[in-house]
Amino acid sequence: MRLWPYTTLMKLLINLILLANLADVCESVKCLDCVGRDCMGTFCEGDYCVMANYAPRWGTIEWGEPRVVKGCMSGKMLENNIRSHCETVDEFGEEIFTCFCDKDYCNGEKAIQRLQTTPVSVVTCICNGAHCTDKTCIGKLCSYVVNHRTHKSEQGCVNASVPLIERRSAGACMIPPITGAMHHTVSKDPHELLATESCVCASDFCNSEKPEVTAPERMKCQTFVTLEAMGTKVSSRNTTCTGEFCFKASIKSQLGHMSEYKTMGCASFIDGAELTEELQPVGCAMFESEKVTVETCFQTKDKNAIGRARANQESPPESRRKVKQPSKPKKPKYVV
Repeated sequence: MRLWPYTTLMKLLINLILLANLADVCESVKCLDCVGRDCMGTFCEGDYCVMANYAPRWGTIEWGEPRVVKGCMSGKMLENNIRSHCETVDEFGEEIFTCFCDKDYCNGEKAIQRLQTTPVSVVTCICNGAHCTDKTCIGKLCSYVVNHRTHKSEQGCVNASVPLIERRSAGACMIPPITGAMHHTVSKDPHELLATESCVCASDFCNSEKPEVTAPERMKCQTFVTLEAMGTKVSSRNTTCTGEFCFKASIKSQLGHMSEYKTMGCASFIDGAELTEELQPVGCAMFESEKVTVETCFQTKDKNAIGRARANQESPPESRRKVKQPSKPKKPKYVV
């Protein structure tokens, strides 16, 4: 029996599969993978290159200096066509805090200077709690945090402390807080965080009262928190909560004294909460850098929750080049 037509067909199929896999590999970009604005070091490969900020924080305690980190970002939570740009907290493109790009080594310092910039507004928030020095503060997000066990609550600001995670959680109320920087002073350890709800919102004085969630909460989620700092590791017990989405987050770092923060929990979004343009409502994404690795996942079986997020997704603004106009007054400096 002659089998050559079958054999030829099989070889053709195998070659097509190999070419498809090779195409996927070729789509990845090579990125600088190091710490510092002007750093040079090792390299990584991912879907996009990123420059971001990392600040090891536990509540209001700073366990190390904020650092610029460069690396790769990959995952199914990412949109397929993220535009190359940098986000700034001033109108003139000088105070850059996050960049995304899709060319080899595009997160190098000279390449970043050529990227288009998008100013992102900071907000004025009510500040009420032991961490406050004034009645208001200025930041990227406003916060309202309550410990449901002690009934202690605080209001304040949340600024960029971790790549990726805070972008997906903007506009949400979460149990437990998705990062170690979102509970101010209302909780002291991972056990208390299981009873701590952190709400973050993105408009002036939106935290004057606790943001209200009106969407149905149909997901039952596992909750736990693990913290490793200064050589000591503490883990909470496992419990459950309900929300629109279940989330998990993992932050591992060699910068500062907080080497690991891991959590799982539930998140529900306030009406009109904007989904950032770079992310999809569900899926997982990872940021990898030389000394910081961040991973987060959001999942839900509620199609209406996904639809609400999609309906409120941020539209990319009209891109523009950085224009320096030093004669004009600047906005208050954004503190990382």
